[in-house]
Amino acid sequence: MTEITFIPDSQIPEASEGKVREFEQLLGARLPDDYRNYLLRHNGEMPCKTDYWMPGEKNWIESVAEMYALIPADHPQSLNQFIIEDYGVPSGWLPIANSGYGDFTVISLLEEDQGTIYYLFHEEHGYDPTERDRGVYRLASNFNVWINSLQELSKNGQS
Repeated sequence: MTEITFIPDSQIPEASEGKVREFEQLLGARLPDDYRNYLLRHNGEMPCKTDYWMPGEKNWIESVAEMYALIPADHPQSLNQFIIEDYGVPSGWLPIANSGYGDFTVISLLEEDQGTIYYLFHEEHGYDPTERDRGVYRLASNFNVWINSLQELSKNGQS
């Protein structure tokens, strides 16, 4: 599998090891290594391929519209906003991307499934912070598997 490339964004500053550690302190958890490396190398940059099939669904293609970054909390693309405000995401899960339609892609920070990537479908999940099943789709075992599985799909579902 070829490693995915990212589209540079001059509006987002690079993240330093110090900024990542500071964020982890605020979060109260260490980020999975592959996601930490993404932040250090790409910090919020969009992958060049953004589409994926939803697991267990025949005709549902989803896309990444925005990746979150280590930037000031008042910016809509900031990871820090999820520490400051309650978005109804279950504790131990951190939004890392959104679909542009109100759905989050999250990474688990919990010991039992650390690094697992999930999709929260807001129409089913309702952003109930206690809900870990309804409207939750497991996308990948870790960030690298998920990001490298993204494709560029046409509307008829073909690459």
